[in-house]
Amino acid sequence: MMIGLIVKDFMTIQRQMKAQAFVLIFLLIMAIFMRESSMLLAVIVFIVTIQAITALAYDEQSSWDKYANTLPIPKGDIVLSKYILSVLLMMMGLVVALPMVFLINHLTNNEITTEFFFTFIMIVTSTLCLLAVLLPIYIKFGSIKGRMVLIALCFIPGFLLGVFKEYIPDITRTFLDVKQFIYLTPFAGLLLLWLSSLISTAIYKRKEF
Repeated sequence: MMIGLIVKDFMTIQRQMKAQAFVLIFLLIMAIFMRESSMLLAVIVFIVTIQAITALAYDEQSSWDKYANTLPIPKGDIVLSKYILSVLLMMMGLVVALPMVFLINHLTNNEITTEFFFTFIMIVTSTLCLLAVLLPIYIKFGSIKGRMVLIALCFIPGFLLGVFKEYIPDITRTFLDVKQFIYLTPFAGLLLLWLSSLISTAIYKRKEF
């Protein structure tokens, strides 16, 4: 049942992903000229992973949830399928992006350094945290209202930055002190995503379709 839900989502976003292929080719050309592989990795992973939100939007437009709730499918499985889809998409993004990154570094004679692995881990962690925030918002409010809520939330970091700007040097110093634990952050991201799935499941079970 779970596999069927995930396959359904992949079929839903298949056409959209084909359209994104032209964007990826353009980004590859730009990254080669700019010699910026880390930027390419981040953008590709983001573009591919965000298709999980596209799947939610298509479900909303086609009233899929109304139909799905007439079937003997647990609501928790419907929500969990979106989270599994998002992680699979992130892994697909990495599989697509990493060969391009190695190609760029080969063409530009850049070496893969420790800083690149640090950047790689931060991209994975940031993507997991982003999904943990986005999925409950879109499941709760839908695609249109979800965008509005997301825009409103984007002002929060700017507000906090203004309030705590005098503490930023101390925060940066603390971050550098714990840098050796950076390899544990993807596990923290996965934990956050799991907690997010519990919240989304509770939200979905209370929704009326």
